[in-house]
Amino acid sequence: MIKVTDRFYIDANSNCYTLKEKVIVQDENSKNYKQEVYKDLGYYVSLESLLKGIVKTSTKEYISRNDVSINELIKEIKRQEEYIESLSLKI
Repeated sequence: MIKVTDRFYIDANSNCYTLKEKVIVQDENSKNYKQEVYKDLGYYVSLESLLKGIVKTSTKEYISRNDVSINELIKEIKRQEEYIESLSLKI
């Protein structure tokens, strides 16, 4: 797996790229309670589409957590896109 951020990871197989999120299990009834696990967030045919998936996922969460104007939302999306570009991944 490749670490993109502390939260997002990239995995791959012969068919696709998988966007994974590192989470800590909160369900007290789970055998993995309080352990880190990797949750599949999406499957992509290219790295470019996977990176766009990170921005899309982050944007949805930003909207759900914040009461912001459209201008603030646009700034946040640009910030996320600039971060992805700063990774200098050759696609």
